Amino acid sequence: MTGFSVRKDDMRRVKKSGRITIRRWVCHFEGVRDGRQSQNCSRVREPRSITQTRCRASFRVNYNESVGKYTTKEFRPKHYHPLASNNEVHLIRSQRKVEEPQNLRFTRKDMQNMLDVSTRTEVGDSDSDTTIAYFAEKSEHDPGLCLEYTLDDENRLRNLFWADCVARYDYQCFGDVLAFDARYKTNAYHKPLVTLVGTNHHFRTTVFGFALLADETIDSYTWLLQTFLSTMGNRKPVSVITDGDKAMSKAIKIVFTECIHHLCCWHLERNAQANLKNEDFTRKFHDLMLTPMTVAEFETQCTQQCESMNAYLSRFVQHKLKLYEFVRQIDRALCNLRATETSNEFKTEYNAPVLRTYLQSLEKHAAQLFPLKVFSKVRDEMQREGAIIEVKIVKAIDAALYTVTEFGTPTTCWNVIHNLQENHIQCSCQMMESVGLPCRHMFYVLKVEQIQKILDNMVLRRWIKKAKEHNT
Repeated sequence: MTGFSVRKDDMRRVKKSGRITIRRWVCHFEGVRDGRQSQNCSRVREPRSITQTRCRASFRVNYNESVGKYTTKEFRPKHYHPLASNNEVHLIRSQRKVEEPQNLRFTRKDMQNMLDVSTRTEVGDSDSDTTIAYFAEKSEHDPGLCLEYTLDDENRLRNLFWADCVARYDYQCFGDVLAFDARYKTNAYHKPLVTLVGTNHHFRTTVFGFALLADETIDSYTWLLQTFLSTMGNRKPVSVITDGDKAMSKAIKIVFTECIHHLCCWHLERNAQANLKNEDFTRKFHDLMLTPMTVAEFETQCTQQCESMNAYLSRFVQHKLKLYEFVRQIDRALCNLRATETSNEFKTEYNAPVLRTYLQSLEKHAAQLFPLKVFSKVRDEMQREGAIIEVKIVKAIDAALYTVTEFGTPTTCWNVIHNLQENHIQCSCQMMESVGLPCRHMFYVLKVEQIQKILDNMVLRRWIKKAKEHNT
């Protein structure tokens, strides 16, 4: 309940009687891991993250023979680590096992039947009215919930958009890149479900809002984008990713002026595979899209990520559901998605990665800055730094220009500029500009110049552990 788990530690007993004379309990973060296994460079699997933080919180009792009772001999309540918050307590190891009460053994079918009965009771006569009432009830617990809808000439529901307070806050943190997916019509009215999503600091999909539209026309998409923009405080994204729908593209030009419009790599690759049916071409096309290169290199040989939500949502809305039931299932999917983020946050807070590279001061700094998933990608670049070969270096008073290549690709070179006056590094591979993460060429310069920490311009706020703290 307080935010930590307990582990049994020392115990002593009398051999003849078997009575326990000393028992000690410690915090589950107590101790330190033996580093010999983690330092084994030949191991294939990634070492388990480190959870021990040398926490000294403990409790010990001794058996007092004279009074025949146990008495407290040691109590250290202070913890040397953050305690789990209320919404993270269930993720502590000792709390993950849930025992099923003997008198409440329902099968999944029993529970589904009960849910169906309660749902049919709640729906009533008007599906649309019940759906609006459902959102009205939700708004009592979530004042930040935004619901907008339009009616047709016959006073029937036409377009519907909703976003809760968490979605709106997530957009403030990660709304620099916005992706649309409007290909999901698993509902009784065949209305396209538009998911407006982005990527959070755990490299996971985060939802900014949902919409059910009457059709896929320019007018409908324009209404959606204008409503979305108003809901999000008129803050426009930097980049927008779509599947290439023409109506959506025109609506983006109308509402999101000056935003960069990208086509989704996933849809491009799928279309290439469906139309050309050439696996070799599809593989090369995939590599061409996702390999960092200059404009000139791209033109000679002939991003952003958009993850489709369709496969995920299909687990929750597999039938032609009525509007009210459909919205409720979408909410279930959203809750599961956010539970995953809570788990990612917990692992990032209470697990430290094992350092594996020879750039340990830089790797340690990266582990302090980035969540585990992002750290893994940054460390990959550190490890690949070992293949960098310096071609030449030109130094001036306030800057240094490094020209480097990589082992195995001697004809390809990159230019890395270290601005000494502003103390920032820029690389021609543009990984920092496109993905927002430092590249191996940058780490090579840090190594050569004996810089022990990652520079500020190599850290993008949206990828750090504190990306969602006090964001404005």
